[in-house]
Amino acid sequence: MVTDRDILILRAVSRYYVLNRHQIQRLIFPEDIHGRVTRRRLQSLIDADLLNRQPMLVCHPQNGVPAPVYYPSPKGIELLAEFTGDDRFLATATQAPTMHHVWHWLAVSETHIAFDQAISLQTADSPYAVRVVEWLNEYDVVNPAETLPEKRFHLYTLLRSSPRLICAPDAALLLNARGHSKVFYLEEDRATTGVHQIAASKSQGYAVLAEVSGHRRHFPQATIDTFTVLMIAPTARRRDALRKAFREKQGAALWRFASVEDLKPERLLFEPIWYPCDGEPASLIKPNPLSEGESS
Repeated sequence: MVTDRDILILRAVSRYYVLNRHQIQRLIFPEDIHGRVTRRRLQSLIDADLLNRQPMLVCHPQNGVPAPVYYPSPKGIELLAEFTGDDRFLATATQAPTMHHVWHWLAVSETHIAFDQAISLQTADSPYAVRVVEWLNEYDVVNPAETLPEKRFHLYTLLRSSPRLICAPDAALLLNARGHSKVFYLEEDRATTGVHQIAASKSQGYAVLAEVSGHRRHFPQATIDTFTVLMIAPTARRRDALRKAFREKQGAALWRFASVEDLKPERLLFEPIWYPCDGEPASLIKPNPLSEGESS
C-alpha cells in the first residue's frame, strides 16, 4: 500500500533527482531520529519498482556512513502523474546518475533544497514575494524520442558545431521577485578539477549563450534580459581561487561565486554572500528601494 508519505518521497525524488536517505529523512521524516521508518518506506518503494536505488555507495559528509542514493523510476513518476493529474511528472529524468558523479548530484540537490527552504522562510507580508517559477536539472528531458543531447535535454545547448561549443549547466532556475523574473544557471564545484581548467572549459559557453540570448530558449517567460551563473564552491578559499581564475575570461561579469559554508537558507537570498570576479559581495535579491525609504 502506498502511503501519503510515500507520495511525498516520490515527489521529493522527482523534484531533486538524486537524494540519499539522510536527505529524505530530513525532508519527509524529521521525527525519525534513527532512520528506521525512512529505511522501511524506501525499501517498500524499491520493492514495488516505484523508486530506483543506485548501488554505488557514497560516504555521507556528516557521519561517514556509506549509503546508496535514490532517483526516480518510470513507474514512480507514472504514479505521481496519475495521483496528481499533472502529466509534467512524465518528463522527469529517470536515468541512473553516473556513479563517479553521485557526490556532484547530491551537492546540486543540497543547493536546490537550500533555495526551497530560503523561499519558505519568507513571511506572508514580505515585500519581495520571491519564488522559484521553474527549476531544471541537467538531465530533464524535453524530447524523449531524441538521442542527441542537444535535442533530448532542456539545458544542453549546442552553440557551435565546428569547433564544437556547448553549454551544459548543472541546473537552472527562473527566480521571480517583485513581478520580475530572471534566469540563474547553477554550477556545482567539487574541487576535483583545477580552477584554471574549469574557467577555460566553462566560460566561453556561457559567454556565447549570453550573446545569442540562449537563456530565453530555456525560460521564454523571463522578463530580465540578462542571466547570472552561480558557482557554488566547497570552501571560501576555493571560491576565491575560482574568482581569480575567471577574472580575465570571456563573460566574467556573468559569474557570481559563493561557498557552501555561506549557503544557508536564511542567508541565500538577502545577504551579501555572492561574490563577483572583482569587487564586493552582494545579495542575490536586491533590496527594495521603497522599503528603505528611498524614492522609486
